[in-house]
Amino acid sequence: MIEDLPWEEFASDPDAHIAKLEVEEVGLQKDLYKVRQELRLMRQLKKHKDTAEEWRRNGIPDQRQQSLDDDDEEESEMTAPNGQGLTRKDRIRELMRQDPQRLWKAGSMADSLGVPTKTKSVRVSMDELVRAGELVKHPGSNYQWAAGARQSI
Repeated sequence: MIEDLPWEEFASDPDAHIAKLEVEEVGLQKDLYKVRQELRLMRQLKKHKDTAEEWRRNGIPDQRQQSLDDDDEEESEMTAPNGQGLTRKDRIRELMRQDPQRLWKAGSMADSLGVPTKTKSVRVSMDELVRAGELVKHPGSNYQWAAGARQSI
């Protein structure tokens, strides 16, 4: 392509040719983007076809079993330290019901649950309880048991 460029014309008015080449560059970038998208889709299709072919040959594999380490980690996040088998949300509900007027921060809730390194997970659980209508979120990211918030109004 570079061999075909009219160098004599470029020398006479480089600004005009720079503008033309910039427009062409934008067009090529759009074309390249489309090609990359198609390539990505074709690779995904090939991967799915390969998986389907392997399943036809060998049968569909059994569901992957979690390793012992994964089970321990998940169990420690989901159950109470006393082993009662309560979920994190259940434990949050239990604490907040004890003092419905109290405003809680996610960090103090995580400390009370005995999982201070899981503040973000506790905040996500509390936000889910807000969406479910069980908690109320006040300004400053303070959470309150919904029944307690209604009583204080």
